[in-house]
Amino acid sequence: MKKILTALGLLMASGSTMAAQMECMVDTANYDQWSTGECSSFEYTLDRKPNNAIWRIVGIQKPVSSVIWSERTTGCSTSATSCTKAIPPYSYHVGKATVLYTDGTYEILQATAQFETGF
Repeated sequence: MKKILTALGLLMASGSTMAAQMECMVDTANYDQWSTGECSSFEYTLDRKPNNAIWRIVGIQKPVSSVIWSERTTGCSTSATSCTKAIPPYSYHVGKATVLYTDGTYEILQATAQFETGF
């Protein structure tokens, strides 16, 4: 019992070890799902029309001051933890975010989105 209580106390004292992560999804006519770090999709449209890619930050453990979006996600709101941008097929699009926390710390997160159309 003493070992269990000691382990529990150490776990609580250490705080959460889970850091924030970036997920993405490409919105296509197919079944789309969120993926961490990289997302890809395929649709049989046989064209080169852009589709929306959505990047989101999950697992945030403390208050956020602002988010600085860069790479493909440049221009997204600094008060948002998600970003949607149209991307063309057949290339890789990096969404990157620097998350500034109210305690003065920060994290840099990114995920890569891409899709193909069968063209």
